[in-house]
Parts: sequence; C-alpha cells; structure tokens
Amino acid sequence: MEAQEEKEAQVAAWLKKIFGDHPIPQYEVNPRTTEILHHLSERNRVRDRDVCLVIEDLKQKASEYESEGATFHQRHGCFSVSPVPRSALREIGRTKTTDNTFEEKIGVLFRFNAESVACSGEN
Repeated sequence: MEAQEEKEAQVAAWLKKIFGDHPIPQYEVNPRTTEILHHLSERNRVRDRDVCLVIEDLKQKASEYESEGATFHQRHGCFSVSPVPRSALREIGRTKTTDNTFEEKIGVLFRFNAESVACSGEN
C-alpha cells in the first residue's frame, strides 16, 4: 500500500506544479485515477527532459552558426551577421512554416539575420 500512497503524493506534487496558483480540479482519488495520472506525470517528465535537450542543442547550433557567420564575414566581407532580433522571431512564428523546406526556413532566418552589403568582386 506504501507504493500507492507514494504515487498519490507524486501525482499531487505534479498537479500542483502544473496548475501553479490555480486550483487543482477535483478528481476521484482511487487506484485507477492515480495510476493514470501517475503515468501522465511520468510521460510529462520525460517530455520535459527531451524538450530541454532539444533547446540546449538548438542553442549550441545557434552559437556554431554565429561563429560560422563571423568566419564567413571575415573571409568575404559581404554580409553583416548578428543575432536574430526577438521581433524577427515573433514574425517568423506568425508565418506558415510547416510547408516550407529546410532551405526556405534557413532563408527566412538568414534574411532576418544578415544585412546585405554591396559586395566587391574581390574575395
């Protein structure tokens, strides 16, 4: 019976975390609902961990792209590369991106991220 009480405590803590300052909706506390909610809390925890890994990976890639952009700028001097402003990210979020190819999405980011300058024919 100790395991059931432990699951109930974990579920209660998870619901409190999810709902924050809002009241937790009433539900019937029985072995079935506790098991279902415990399963959901575990899946939620795993999903949160996966999302954190993706976010960290994207941060690392953004840093690498900025570094590559700076190197490109040093070699070619054609573009001024700077971090993407938040307003641009909001604008990108409003555009329909699900049908765009990867290259089109990168093009949108690059358009917001790079300021074109007239290039001389010299490299």
